[in-house]
Amino acid sequence: MASLYPYLILIGISIILATSWLLRQATRRARITNELVNLNEQLEFDLPDFLRHCWEPLEKAGFMGISWHLDWFGSTLSKTLGKEGEVFIHRKLEVDDITLVVNLYDGKRRFEQRYFSNILSESFFLLLYTDMWVKLGTVQGAFAQTAKLSVFLQHDMKNIVQLISLVADQLENTPQGKEEKLLNSLRTVMPTLHERSDRFLSTLSSPVPSSNMERISLNDAFLTTADIHELKVNISGTGDALINQQSLSSICDNLFGNYIDQNRRNPDSMLSISIDIKELEKNIEISIKDTNGSPCLWPERLFEPFWSEKGDGLGIGLYHARQLATGAGGALVAITPENAPMTFVLNLPKAV
Repeated sequence: MASLYPYLILIGISIILATSWLLRQATRRARITNELVNLNEQLEFDLPDFLRHCWEPLEKAGFMGISWHLDWFGSTLSKTLGKEGEVFIHRKLEVDDITLVVNLYDGKRRFEQRYFSNILSESFFLLLYTDMWVKLGTVQGAFAQTAKLSVFLQHDMKNIVQLISLVADQLENTPQGKEEKLLNSLRTVMPTLHERSDRFLSTLSSPVPSSNMERISLNDAFLTTADIHELKVNISGTGDALINQQSLSSICDNLFGNYIDQNRRNPDSMLSISIDIKELEKNIEISIKDTNGSPCLWPERLFEPFWSEKGDGLGIGLYHARQLATGAGGALVAITPENAPMTFVLNLPKAV
């Protein structure tokens, strides 16, 4: 029996060393997990930013690389950091308008290393999934709050729109005088504003939003909106779309408004908006571009609700335009080259 003591001691020491090593590995993985959690919190649970900055902690954990493709409210963003490999952990996460596909390249690990890597990767995926739900909850909560506020604002808004309608009537009948140039300009804009105010009053009075689809000349719609914003546009091609008039007006307003806001941040650049209208088999494709514009700095943020580069912006214009286009049976996307101006591509059902 005494002869077994050395072996028992050796086995005991081996168990202690193995346990100590496993404890160090577990502590190291826990520390990296906490680092990821703290990073996510510092970035205010912002998924695109978290994806951009998560590689450093993951690299410390021994991962070879990460690649991801993010569909963020209609905008796409892809990136690969580190090295790709044959062994990877794949995950696809979907929440409403957000889809994320992630590959974590792990190398050839065995036994306990694979176990610890799986635990860390699951924690990482859980953080990503949490960010998606946080964003969705923020958007839904904001829209719910907006719906509550609209009940209180509806009465005041009616009064404002009625006032605009009254002013439009007066300006249309004002005799020419010293303000002849101003009046001529107002006469060009006011009929359209008058028409929109009447339509808006009708919408506010009706419990159900209008969904009437009608044949609308896209050339006339874009030219009318350009006149209101005092923009010069170059339109090539023609086409009639089947869409609600109010929806199309709102889409045009938001797209032109986006270019105007960008131009304010870069006043040295002259706006030069070109619109190309092409008739396809069932749809009409409209490409809108400011040929003198700058590259888009935040392509994945374009259609994200409640995000804006402007300090006073609400960040819902392009999101609303995309929702209206989708609701009409079309689509709105943005083509954002790295070193060239972006192009909005609007697809709408063709009127036949």
